[in-house]
Amino acid sequence: MAPRRAHPPSETSLTFTGQTYEAARRLGVPGLFVSSNARRAEASDGALKVVNRPAPWPSARGVAYHLAKALHAARLTWSALRFRATHALIDSGTAHWFLFAPLAWAGVQVIPNLHNTRWPAGHRPTGRMARGLLRLDSLFFRHCVKVALAVSPEGARQVAELSQGRTRTREYRAQFVESDFTALPPAPPLDGPRRLLFAGRVERDKGVFDLVEAVARLNRDGAVRYTLEVCGAGSAVPELEALLRDRGLADQVRLRGRLKRPDLLQAYAHCHAVVVPTGPTFNEGFAMVCAEAALAGRPVVGSRVVPAGEVLGAAFKTAENDPDDIARVLRQLLEDPHAYAAAIAATVRVRPQFVDRANGLTAALVSLLNVDRNE
Repeated sequence: MAPRRAHPPSETSLTFTGQTYEAARRLGVPGLFVSSNARRAEASDGALKVVNRPAPWPSARGVAYHLAKALHAARLTWSALRFRATHALIDSGTAHWFLFAPLAWAGVQVIPNLHNTRWPAGHRPTGRMARGLLRLDSLFFRHCVKVALAVSPEGARQVAELSQGRTRTREYRAQFVESDFTALPPAPPLDGPRRLLFAGRVERDKGVFDLVEAVARLNRDGAVRYTLEVCGAGSAVPELEALLRDRGLADQVRLRGRLKRPDLLQAYAHCHAVVVPTGPTFNEGFAMVCAEAALAGRPVVGSRVVPAGEVLGAAFKTAENDPDDIARVLRQLLEDPHAYAAAIAATVRVRPQFVDRANGLTAALVSLLNVDRNE
């Protein structure tokens, strides 16, 4: 049950839990790791303890959803206090941030870890409830958080905005095993059907339906054929299957489900480009698939809400959340050999940050906690 030090085949990146576990080992400090896995269990490895505690009411909606988050935060706070924690690393999405204020008031240094942004990039919340929650989170960051971690520049900017500049932010990058990707062949030439890859959760807010429509329009209107592989699982899979069946698109779009690392790496090997069309209602933190694409030497076409675009530079081509614009950008990239070659070359320049452990979560945590020890 404890996080494995080996790289499990179900994961492409080094897991954030595993990197946190490694930080505790290097520092020689006790650690309590709590997940919301539905299977209640626990295990110990010396001074490190791992616990699975199901989150309350996982399907709750409306007021019940917020009550469930409050209950979950209260349970985690009590666990941290019983453990006599000095620091609490809390991942985004665990509960509303302000619910951990009592933990900070009790003297525990709360370190928010923004795997996801607080709101979708460029789409600050406007609803009354959402704005109220945001004000409470802002108070929390301004008065209870000394330092936060973020996987992207957008996450760091949002922390600065929430805290009005009072919270320091340390960025880090997802980490991968370099040899997984150096074994892949170069990107294929533009001499046949253009093969696209979507890897991630199959949900409406991830933009997969816009992408499928873009592929259909490319094949209807152009001389070049496009195919798409969708690698992932999600609640929208039945709806997507029905759409492909009703529209007769099964020969253009292949649903492969969630793949283990060896099969996913092969999917990267066969594609020309990776598409990340996340919609404006999803608060993407970085989109790790973009890092995987760069390591595989494949350019990315993604939406403006994908923070990875800022990090990948010329290896990332931005498209609006619209099938016509997605199709337009794909044509510009994959029907122009010079544009395609330039985007592939750009992936080389951004790869090192994703395999240099000095840029990972373990290094960030060790650095932060060593600073606290010396203060």
